[in-house]
Amino acid sequence: MKRKILFSTATEVNQGQGYFPQDIRRLYNVPEYLTGSGQAIGILEFSNGYSESDARQFWGLHGIAVSNVTFVSVDGTRNDGGTSPDDEEASLDLQWAGAIAPQAELIVYEANAGETFATFAEAVIATLRYVLNDTTYQPSVLSISYGDAEASFDQDSLLQISELLTQLDQKGVTVCISSGDQGAYGMHDTRGVPERHADAPASVPSAVAVGGTHLNPDGSESAWTYYGPQNGGATGGGFSDIFQKPSYQTSLNGSGRGLPDVSLNADPATGYQIIFQGQPAIVGGTSVSCPVFAGIVALLNERRAQLGRPPFRISPPCCTPTPPPCRTGTSPWATTRSTA
Repeated sequence: MKRKILFSTATEVNQGQGYFPQDIRRLYNVPEYLTGSGQAIGILEFSNGYSESDARQFWGLHGIAVSNVTFVSVDGTRNDGGTSPDDEEASLDLQWAGAIAPQAELIVYEANAGETFATFAEAVIATLRYVLNDTTYQPSVLSISYGDAEASFDQDSLLQISELLTQLDQKGVTVCISSGDQGAYGMHDTRGVPERHADAPASVPSAVAVGGTHLNPDGSESAWTYYGPQNGGATGGGFSDIFQKPSYQTSLNGSGRGLPDVSLNADPATGYQIIFQGQPAIVGGTSVSCPVFAGIVALLNERRAQLGRPPFRISPPCCTPTPPPCRTGTSPWATTRSTA
């Protein structure tokens, strides 16, 4: 359900310290005048807490003045303050979303993931419904760094998630979801013969599936692929067995919805610095590229607001229905990235 945090064993960046926020903004040509002002980023967490003091230490280390962080419990789950070893997820999500869009309101929505894929799906559905009806914070972008192979989930649950994401998109809320860290195979349960799987809920057509790259300090970039322990995994990708190809992917081969849609640095060998429990660490994976891209979407919406335009949307203004289930079987993995 949750991504296994990928710590770097050997990084090529900043004398082994990993990428800093100023590096990522420069290498991806993020305009300095955009800060996320007037925007709210929803960060969805499931049984993972965070330490705001760790986040403030990280931002302060890099001269970043982050506006506001707000914790919202969807089901009564408390923030444990980042005390668990599993809390790196929430820590990196918060620290890097704030690093890219420091003047955006950062809203951490927390729910209990439970112990099974079924309870996790229920938590995702409940949280998305909560955000859909949230009239207090009204985020314009969500970041979700959780998921697993489509085959791990009940199809009805994925269709419910798809419908909720479509409704959020129609309201102007972009939902960014990590595409996974296990290449084309996307299955955390390693029992049995490996099969190619697209990750869910990133495979939902109304999601922006965020994949991973290897970003060199000179700005050159390639797909994140496993070459050894220092790389730790590979960008998730593939074709959905549940959802048909959406209209924005008509140029792709394959009958199912393809992912990822976009990709950013995720290779642990070119990892990101964070602060966890007061100490620096270097992490990788699409768990990091997702909140980074969510921050970029917040900047995009800030600029659109300056120009008198509505927030970014995936679907056209006329509502497009959720695509029906795709029943064509497993499609070969494509290395071509789609565009949303």
